[in-house]
Amino acid sequence: MDFDKVDRLHTALSGTLLTVCTEEEATPEEALTAAMRMFSHLVAAYVAGTDVAHTDAALEAAIGAHCRDAAAMAKARLLEVRNYEPFEGDAGSV
Repeated sequence: MDFDKVDRLHTALSGTLLTVCTEEEATPEEALTAAMRMFSHLVAAYVAGTDVAHTDAALEAAIGAHCRDAAAMAKARLLEVRNYEPFEGDAGSV
């Protein structure tokens, strides 16, 4: 896996999402719903792009592993945000 590419994708997607959320004055719930919808489309693309030789059980296990990884990252980020203390002069953006 090319982690530099992953970082570039993450930067582009997060920057775009934050900009649009600000412009649209999206609530956190709306932003999260949009992000989860994008995630579900990415999972669907992943499933569609997998080798046909994969068994249903192997594909289900791979999808489960990706979902667990995503959930763990989301949980870590939420815990980080919960303990977030803005610096002086910080607008409070996360």
